[in-house]
Amino acid sequence: MKKVFFTAASLLFCLAGCTIKREVIQPNGNDFSSAILKAVPAETIAKIRDLGVPVYDGRTPPPVEGAYLISRLYMTKSTVPNEPVKPDGFADLKLKIYNQNRTALTASLDTKAVDGSRVIATSTGQGTLLSGSGNFFSLFIVLETVRPSNGSRSRTLDVYSGEITPTGIRNLQSTLFMLNDYGDPNNDLIPVNTGRAFKDNDGFSESISNFRIAAPDDESGSQLLRRTLLSADSQ
Repeated sequence: MKKVFFTAASLLFCLAGCTIKREVIQPNGNDFSSAILKAVPAETIAKIRDLGVPVYDGRTPPPVEGAYLISRLYMTKSTVPNEPVKPDGFADLKLKIYNQNRTALTASLDTKAVDGSRVIATSTGQGTLLSGSGNFFSLFIVLETVRPSNGSRSRTLDVYSGEITPTGIRNLQSTLFMLNDYGDPNNDLIPVNTGRAFKDNDGFSESISNFRIAAPDDESGSQLLRRTLLSADSQ
């Protein structure tokens, strides 16, 4: 009886004083809407997962409307050849998700890159495709971009994934992945089928109420927000 008592006491002590590591789900399924599979082939989703960014499949994503702050934004991995990973040096990023349609599995996304109180880049009304189930979700944004300075064109994929909570998004991770560089005539873009992965460094992107789109303060902002389009030599 005494031996059982000491075992139970030890268990209670551990529950009170030990840190229990939260398991991070690493999804590998491919149950996506036809719209996602048309825009993003399964092999591309596999490459995104190779970057370490979870891509949650499923057709019942949770409600994710709201505004969130990613601070600080850190690079975690790159598949651009011979590119060192530079974790910090990126502006904070605010996301606003709205117009979520849980039948069509679509939403709209605004983003704002900020450095302190200075707004350096914005984008509005980006159409997104959603996947996920339970509290886990992924957002897919396919963008056609033209660089004003030299006319470089690109087709890229943004993915944001995380776990929604009542106060924000846990383990929010993202990537920008090059789908098509249209020949890269100016030799200033990252190669096709490569990308860079990012995360919120403290593991939690809190809900915010002060999201407001404003014009960038200067032209350098557009380059910072689209940082993942450019090769290291052109930044």
